[in-house]
Amino acid sequence: MLRAEILAAAAELLDATGRRSDLTLRQIAGAAGISAPAIYAHFADREAILVALAEQGWQQVVADIRAAADPQAAARERLLCGCRAYLAFAQQHPARYALMTETVGPTPAAREALGVLTRALAACQVDTGAHPRAARIAAALSTALHGAAMLNRTDAPSMWLNDVRPDDVLQTLVDSAIAQQNSTQEYR
Repeated sequence: MLRAEILAAAAELLDATGRRSDLTLRQIAGAAGISAPAIYAHFADREAILVALAEQGWQQVVADIRAAADPQAAARERLLCGCRAYLAFAQQHPARYALMTETVGPTPAAREALGVLTRALAACQVDTGAHPRAARIAAALSTALHGAAMLNRTDAPSMWLNDVRPDDVLQTLVDSAIAQQNSTQEYR
């Protein structure tokens, strides 16, 4: 229970300050209503809190993607809603998203987020056989989503998008991934 409170306090502070360098054990403990030494019963140090916070963020992204995808909707719509949920998390929690993507090595929840998108993309496949490039296409879509998420963190998304709505760009990314997956043409 106390571990969850520590992580919630750290997440709240990170969202409020926007800078992980501002997170100290003392601040986190104060926000959680505990003494700083009490943290050590749950986390070895500040870095351990940040790693756990990143993993928790990816778990939330996975939950958000799953919640956004209506099981009754068409496969493309489920994939699009999942991608929107991914971007919404990044936009609502920019500092936490930055922490999640800067953590050393992919965490289990980060792998699961890619897995959820990979399976949603696979559901859009016209034939039922496994596509030989499915993982590569899903990785490309995930990379494009990360780029869109990072673009939203800058002050100049309009410099790149001009009069194009971000959701139109997202739909183009999704449609391109689906088209490539359903293509018999070999890309190298």
